[in-house]
Amino acid sequence: MHGHACQVCGTRLQYKHRPYSEAAHIRGLGSPHDGPDELQNLLCLCPNHHVLFDGLEIYIDVDGVVRQAHGGESLGHLRRHAGHRIDEAYLRYHRTLCELNGLTTE
Repeated sequence: MHGHACQVCGTRLQYKHRPYSEAAHIRGLGSPHDGPDELQNLLCLCPNHHVLFDGLEIYIDVDGVVRQAHGGESLGHLRRHAGHRIDEAYLRYHRTLCELNGLTTE
């Protein structure tokens, strides 16, 4: 759907002569997050942005802007695809995790 392009930076990686991207769960699977394994709970990310997202170093604000958790600096708008609806409730959950860890300025 995203052509293996990172929704944050647009990078398209090649690994062993094939396109490579990672599916990042917005609300993590398993305990304690209990997020679902469904398209509305996924982002297509490069490995760098996947680890930053999972590590609560970046988040997506209510306007769809990707922000650094420390200081809120913008990395630009999340790249969207009309066929990929992202559930705002999962993004809100992720922002709450950042807020609980004292990482966001929101």
